[in-house]
Amino acid sequence: MQLAPDCPGTSSDQAGKSSACQGCPNQNICASGAAKAPDPAIEEIRQKLTSVKHKILVLSGKGGVGKSTFSAHLSHALASD
Repeated sequence: MQLAPDCPGTSSDQAGKSSACQGCPNQNICASGAAKAPDPAIEEIRQKLTSVKHKILVLSGKGGVGKSTFSAHLSHALASD
C-alpha cells in the first residue's frame, strides 16, 4: 500500500495524530491503535488465494470513484475471452 508522502505510517506513535493525517479516511483507525494489530483473517485469505494464478487489486483512497463498476466490467471482459 502506498502512503501519502507525509504519512507517519500505522506503526508510528504519531499514527492518526499528525497534521498529515487530517482528512484521511483511516485517521480514527490509526489513532485508536487498531491498525497496529495484524488482521486475523490474513492467513485464511493467504490460503484461499494460493490457487489464484493472477491477482488484480483495484483500490482508491476515497469512495465514489468507480472501483466496483470498474471491477465488474473488468471481470466481465476477462471472463468473455
